[in-house]
Amino acid sequence: MNGGRGRAPGARSPMLTSCSSQKMCSWMMSCCLALQHLAVQTSLLCIFHLLLLPTLPQEPPHAHTTSKLLARSLFACGISTVLQTTLGSRLPLVQIPSFEYLVPAMVLSSHLSPGASTDRNGTAMASTCLVPHCRDTGSWADSLQEVSGAVLISGLIQLALGVSGMCGWAARHCGPMVLAPSLSIIGLSAYKEAAFFCSTSWGVALLLVLLAVTFSQHLRSCRLPFCAWPHAWEGATEYSAPTLRTFSVLLPFAGVCIVCAILSYFHVPWESLDVTMAQLSWANSTSNAPWIHIPYAGAWRWPLLTARALAVGIAMAMGCSMNSVGCYVLCRRLLRAPRLPPHACNRGLCMEGLGSVLAGLLGSAGGTASSIANACAAGLTQAGSRRSVQVSALLCMVLGLSPRLAGLLSHVPLAVHGGVLCVTYAVAVGTGISYFQYTDIDSGRNIFIVGFAMFMALLIPRWFSTALAPLATGWVPLDLFFLSLLMGPVFLTGFLSFFLENTVSGTLEERGLLPEQPWKARAGDCHLHGERGEASQAYKLPAGLRRLLPSSCKAFPCCFLCPGSEEEEEGSCATEEGTAGPGEGTHLLPKPSSGELQPAIRPSQTDMSAWHTVA
Repeated sequence: MNGGRGRAPGARSPMLTSCSSQKMCSWMMSCCLALQHLAVQTSLLCIFHLLLLPTLPQEPPHAHTTSKLLARSLFACGISTVLQTTLGSRLPLVQIPSFEYLVPAMVLSSHLSPGASTDRNGTAMASTCLVPHCRDTGSWADSLQEVSGAVLISGLIQLALGVSGMCGWAARHCGPMVLAPSLSIIGLSAYKEAAFFCSTSWGVALLLVLLAVTFSQHLRSCRLPFCAWPHAWEGATEYSAPTLRTFSVLLPFAGVCIVCAILSYFHVPWESLDVTMAQLSWANSTSNAPWIHIPYAGAWRWPLLTARALAVGIAMAMGCSMNSVGCYVLCRRLLRAPRLPPHACNRGLCMEGLGSVLAGLLGSAGGTASSIANACAAGLTQAGSRRSVQVSALLCMVLGLSPRLAGLLSHVPLAVHGGVLCVTYAVAVGTGISYFQYTDIDSGRNIFIVGFAMFMALLIPRWFSTALAPLATGWVPLDLFFLSLLMGPVFLTGFLSFFLENTVSGTLEERGLLPEQPWKARAGDCHLHGERGEASQAYKLPAGLRRLLPSSCKAFPCCFLCPGSEEEEEGSCATEEGTAGPGEGTHLLPKPSSGELQPAIRPSQTDMSAWHTVA
């Protein structure tokens, strides 16, 4: 009776009101973060299609075909993102058609069309084909159909690599001397695309970059009070949030688009004429698109499986697998999550393979892979959660059901896409360089490995893009296979650094593989911040699905997709010591506000974890 004294009969408890308010604010923040992920994702999707479609033999027969193609890609990416965050690696990773799909697709389309260019930055180059026996099919649909077949094959190969455990095995043998040049070249490989799109209007691109740098760096401690955010630990409450840093990509993106719209309304020239006409052609192609169109397998055409598609699909799978492993490492480091265990890496590649299979069946020109740009955006803004990524995936699927709505994305200025690339991929370069601190960079062995791998990764693609004589082995599919791999800087860097690191002799100190290195926890050691225990909790499958799997996880194909008994014991050890409870490990991903990178998630008084957590 005393508890209800002085309260109206129908009045709510203050605790219940505060709890509902916090949940509402948390969902509002997740929706805003989802819009930020969607902005970055759609920029990359538009860049992918704007670079690929001109290389196809002819223009599409119908004006609204390109909008349907964009809608199919959005729908496949949305489903793949849900699979990745729920059943895959469990990291908050958005799925997109990466540049590792773009290069092989352009190589294949170059073979089908003698006049097509294969330079990724869209600049002029020799109009001759890079492989012998080029043929002009004269059909835009046939070329796209064969590219979809290559995407389907790449998805099946990625699925096989994940189930067989090859992805987890390779990730375990990637030390700092492999990760440092690989992540650095992932960021540097996009500089041509960034320069090409920024050149359409350097003023617009520089405005976006300036705002993003100012919000994320100079004003990162500026807190604007509007909601109370509860901490994940100790029940504390944060009454302000660093709003400018949290939305340091979304706010510049939206602000610059509004400025461009105002300038266009008053007929103020701000973009080059040639690019403006090309963009108008791309945008006008969506004016007659249908409002609702449900994509399904074979709705457009079934993928065309040929020897050329098989060769290019294998190259796609190899390049995208390396890109995905690098993205997993990049995301977990930027968000200060525990080190990714092999079974989570295998599951992540399996889900990407399923997404690529779906994209190929839908007739998309690119498969699905983890987005480097979105992972970098999450690290730049220090805001990453599964829930916000899953909300963005639902938005993608909704846009994918409406080609007319998906076509609205084509009205975003091209310079904005270039600015997004500049801001996000720069973080990947810096993250890769940070791995050098764990190695003896003064060692002659390490200097040679890093310099040779990165230099050759930039030299060889340029060499083939300007070669006067085409690559000729006597069999066209083999030519396409080698050219697709040798034109990809990410594959070259990963292959060369992995090969040299594991074949050239060197001490553990030189290679950065000492057991006490903070980037890697020793197996069976429960007191090193409880990292392996936290990883067991953070990356394990949902409880409902774990009940369906064999308890021992020894039977193929489950043995490489779930933790073994040793890892589960380490997880229980960490829980007993209080380093990561069962509920805490699944709350990806709180981040300390200090500038130092931590190897594991640790609660602190400065964490703002309410909106970093996952329901």
